[in-house]
Amino acid sequence: MRSTFLFVLPWAAIGIALAVVAAGAATGKNVFKKQGVAWLITIVMVIAAVGIGYANAPYNGPVTEPAPQPSSAPHASGSFVWDDANALSARTIRELDERNDRLWERHNITVAVVTCDNQRELGEYAYRQAEKMGLGGYDMIVALDIQGDNYWLLLGNDVDRDFPYDPSEYAYEYMENAFVRRDYDDAVLELTKALEDWYGDYYR
Repeated sequence: MRSTFLFVLPWAAIGIALAVVAAGAATGKNVFKKQGVAWLITIVMVIAAVGIGYANAPYNGPVTEPAPQPSSAPHASGSFVWDDANALSARTIRELDERNDRLWERHNITVAVVTCDNQRELGEYAYRQAEKMGLGGYDMIVALDIQGDNYWLLLGNDVDRDFPYDPSEYAYEYMENAFVRRDYDDAVLELTKALEDWYGDYYR
């Protein structure tokens, strides 16, 4: 709106001045000798000059900011899958999130999954990540060290008393074959599916 008005104003003023000159030419009179006409033309030309100068001035009005873009943070808010090693597919992460939704609705527990590279003490790393996630005594966390070629199943203190298997042997049974093939998607899906089934049988 502003730019349209400023564009039209000076040209309208110039048009009025030309019309006055044309009228004088048509009647054969020298309109510039009349004081009123001279003042009118002067005013019109001043308006035209001001309009042109204002149109070329920088715009200091409000600027509409572009809409913010979605964040590309590695960890979705509320997700208990932290794939820092980029070892899992988007489909697997979605399935793990859906599994945790079911586990929370049915048992108020979580089976978290984290991936990393070259952690010397994978068990301690899993414990630190569990603390950061705020996991409780009935939760579990599965840690995969991709470059270090290792994995770990860590149980919360409460579920550890009820779990009838050795965690390392249980993880080996469900993860080893897929893990050695570097199929990390199948490895975590197989183990977490087994844990989901166990929770359903034991705590129903």
